[in-house]
Amino acid sequence: MANTDELIGTAAACRLLDLDKSTLTRWAIDGTITPALKLPGRNGALLFHLADIEAIREARDSAPAA
Repeated sequence: MANTDELIGTAAACRLLDLDKSTLTRWAIDGTITPALKLPGRNGALLFHLADIEAIREARDSAPAA
């Protein structure tokens, strides 16, 4: 079982969600997903809780196809 406090970077989150980095960054900016942490600096990396990313993936995978 994964540690619920485990943090992952944008690249890992994108691989798990099969998304482009720009999409995940846009989701973070518009509030679709909340990063656990933003590292310092103008271009500071975003870190996400692994459990949050997995929950999004499960919800998306279980949603009926449009």
